[in-house]
Amino acid sequence: MKTFIVSVLFFCFGLSKGQIGKEEDLKKLIIILAARIEGTSIDNKAFFSFGPKIPMGENLNHWISLRGHFNWWDLEGRKFIVIPELDYFYKIASFEKNKDVIKGLYLGAGITPNAVSPKLGINFYYFFTAELGYNFEYQQYKHFPTEGFRFSFGINLF
Repeated sequence: MKTFIVSVLFFCFGLSKGQIGKEEDLKKLIIILAARIEGTSIDNKAFFSFGPKIPMGENLNHWISLRGHFNWWDLEGRKFIVIPELDYFYKIASFEKNKDVIKGLYLGAGITPNAVSPKLGINFYYFFTAELGYNFEYQQYKHFPTEGFRFSFGINLF
């Protein structure tokens, strides 16, 4: 199954490059389609999180992300919960020229319909990320409280 998925991805990238034609257009498409998959812990609840991240500007220091936090196991009688979150990130340090494991540090803030959360993040090996923050609820979530420390570990796709 893994071989099949990798083969399909390579095939699609080859076709997309052939269809777009210019290298600049391909880079723009990959940046727009950039996404991340992560496991997020908010207080004592766990979520599967997914969403795209879009750069703002040419220097790639400012990013906006819209992701959903999905949970389908913490409540009885409710099979599927989605908490949307809009994030802003600013890269405060970049170590890409070094051969270190850590490639960048960033600060961010996210807002959900019920909470605001400042965050600190670290990029490892270009495609792994870890975030630490705190959710401040301004309105209690109807199913369970989401105020408290949050941690997430994820993989950046593309």
